This record gives sequence, C-alpha cells and structure tokens, in this order.
Amino acid sequence: MAEQVKLAYRESGKGKNIVLIHVFCGNKDYWKEIETRLSSSYHVWVLDMRGHGETEATEPGYSIHDMAEDVYEFIEDKNLQDVFLFGHSMGGYITLDFARNHPDVLSGYGLIHSTAYPDSEEAKKKRSAGVSKVMEQGVNLFVKELVPNLVAEKTKENNQSIIGKLFDIGIETNPKGVIGALKAMRDREDLSSVLEDNKLPVLLVAGAEDKVVPPEKTFIANGSHVNQVLIEKAGHMGIFETPDEVSRAIASFVDEHSK
Repeated sequence: MAEQVKLAYRESGKGKNIVLIHVFCGNKDYWKEIETRLSSSYHVWVLDMRGHGETEATEPGYSIHDMAEDVYEFIEDKNLQDVFLFGHSMGGYITLDFARNHPDVLSGYGLIHSTAYPDSEEAKKKRSAGVSKVMEQGVNLFVKELVPNLVAEKTKENNQSIIGKLFDIGIETNPKGVIGALKAMRDREDLSSVLEDNKLPVLLVAGAEDKVVPPEKTFIANGSHVNQVLIEKAGHMGIFETPDEVSRAIASFVDEHSK
C-alpha cells in the first residue's frame, strides 16, 4: 500500500458534511458551480486528489484504494461525522472503495457519472496508450483530445466556454498525477457487489448524453437504498452542463437520508 498523501481542500458553508471528489484531470475547481449552490445549506468540503490541483504528486504505482485511504485520512484528520461522500467519474471509483471499507463514517454516498464496473480490456489498452502519450508528448495534447468527448453534442455546439474551462483545468494537472491516475483506473477492481450488498443509501446520477459512462453502466443496482437520477441534457459533465439538476439531486438525497 502506498504512503498516504495530505489532500488540499476548500470548505464553505455550514450544516451536514458533504465531501466532493473530482474527476480524472480535474481538481476542486470542477465543483465550483455545485459548491456555490450547496454551501448555502451544507458544509461542503472539496478535495484535490494526489497529483491533481494543489495536492502533491507521488510516483505512479498507487491504486484507487490508496486514493480512497487519502480521503479517509482527511476525514479522520478533520474529525468529520455523518459524512455524505460524492465522487464524479474517477471520484466515483474512489468513493465506492471508501464506502466498501469505511461505511461507518458515511450517512450516504453517490456516484456522479461513474460506474462500479472495472475497465473493459479495450479500455485498459486505452489507459496504457494514454500513459505512453503523456510520457512522450506531455499533458496538453492528451487533455486537448480528452475534453471534447466529455460533454453532450449540444454543449459542444452551444457552450464552448465549458470546454475551455475543462481544458484550462486539465492542463494544470501534474504529469505524474495523470499517469498515476490512468494506471490506478486501469487496474481497479469490480466493485459492483458493493452497490448491492452495502445497504448504505447511494445516489446514482447519469447523463443521458454521456458517451464515457453511459447510464446503463451507472444504473446497475436497485433496491430501497438506491436513488437513481437521469439528467436528460447532460453528457459526462453534468456538474458544468446542468449544475442546477445535479445540485438538486445531491441536496434532495442528503435531506432524505440525514440522521
């Protein structure tokens, strides 16, 4: 197991603790639109994962589980109680690992445009190719090719400013952080059983236009503990494309399951 890393963060608001984990090649600024909407009613903590944002980059070779343990150390250090943990895409992989190993810390958790399934063999090859590309050509070109596929077609046509923001944040990611995250995502476990077996309340949010994690890969569990929300106009970036809907889904879930 890799050594734990102290995570950079931002906090705002008061009330129930909501912790937000960003996507691959993102950072805490990805959540600004959601944070602004939630912090009037909740205590919102937004984290930078290792090698992203202001958190130090460590040598690649760590796992999704190691990244989840970084989050656990953060929550323990801040002595947060009854936490609601939400992760976007890669952040969802981290959130699910956390929920498997530390369910007693959580009041509920959510996967936003994410899945419990592991990478397919084809996806694993793409991750490995991405590692080579970053090593040979740097982060900028990699992010430039990554970003356009993250949004719905209508966003591409009507809101280029979102693509600009995603690019500007993405290219700031430390190359070691990009490579480390690619390898961690490539090698992650199948955690679909956690969604079924762990009876903690879980929120699953999917974008109808998401080409990266389509809804059928998000909505893989049912039960009284599972809340499913489909956002019609969102691609993989509902937190930018449809922040009102994503914020409402999170707030409604937290209110329903607060102790």
